[in-house]
Amino acid sequence: MKFVHTADTHLGFEVLKVAASDSKGRQRRADFILENFLKVIDYALENGADLFIHSGDLFNKFYIPRERVDDLIQPFRGLSKAGIPVVIIPGNHERSEFPFDLFHGLHGIYVFDRPKSLLLHLDGYAVGVAGFPFIREDSKRNFLKALDDTEYEELRCDVNILVVHQTFDEATVGPGDYTFRVGRPDTVARDTVPTDFAYIAAGHIHRYQILPHPLKPQISFVYPGSTQRMSFAEMDEEKGFVEGEILDGRVVTRFVPLPSWDMEIVEIQAAGMSASELEQAIQSQFWRFSEDLVIRFNLTGGATQKDYPQIDFERLRAEMPPVLECQFALRAAKRWIAK
Repeated sequence: MKFVHTADTHLGFEVLKVAASDSKGRQRRADFILENFLKVIDYALENGADLFIHSGDLFNKFYIPRERVDDLIQPFRGLSKAGIPVVIIPGNHERSEFPFDLFHGLHGIYVFDRPKSLLLHLDGYAVGVAGFPFIREDSKRNFLKALDDTEYEELRCDVNILVVHQTFDEATVGPGDYTFRVGRPDTVARDTVPTDFAYIAAGHIHRYQILPHPLKPQISFVYPGSTQRMSFAEMDEEKGFVEGEILDGRVVTRFVPLPSWDMEIVEIQAAGMSASELEQAIQSQFWRFSEDLVIRFNLTGGATQKDYPQIDFERLRAEMPPVLECQFALRAAKRWIAK
């Protein structure tokens, strides 16, 4: 039995309540994000997956217009038509819920909009899948209650899979390898999770990683990571998804990489410069530009916005070489002001 496990696809990246400083660049990034998601679905179809798992943050925001959401879920029609069951849980970016009828009419799409469990017969295996939406408050305390509410123990299965969008202890993020430790209210201790599950399909952490169960190391907590570099904290991370297969009674996985855009940060001590000096400093970095680059200029040195020269950032964007997205941010004391 083979499955594809993905998470944190953040579709609808272009939709914001406040206009992006580089709206065309933001749209270009959204297009790339959707392309990578389509690659995951195509892989499942072409490689004969028996199950497709999405462990949260299918969408980037909870307020995406319904007509746009309807467009974004169209790729699931191919999985439904091919008879590949799909399990999806809402993540934190969706505020733990989807519209009730989001996948109405699509056969084999199972949305865990509340704690629940499901029995599937796949390639000769009885597969039990349990899951629940992102726990928004004190997951350390509420996790086991949500797990009990799935009633997974009533299933009689060959293999049990748990699908969650939570942080587990020892998960790492960011360029400094920040590690989540037991004791945080948003962090679930892995040793509290029952050993009934052969595979924990986790989401929420954007870096691909596999954490063993402390009491039974052959059980894995698997974060496939996001399918694209969503923030500069991920600028050096490889992106992709996970393919899993049951072999000899255990789950074997491999990471399948996806194309990722390049990301760079350029710092310029800009406070006190004249407008022409700052423009020249920015233009001197144009050699870095390429069509698959997301770049951010951090302009620093000032206590307030008035410490920086006034320049036309839109004109600069129009004159610069092709780039996926160019961001500018002024450092004003402890705040960053996007331009």
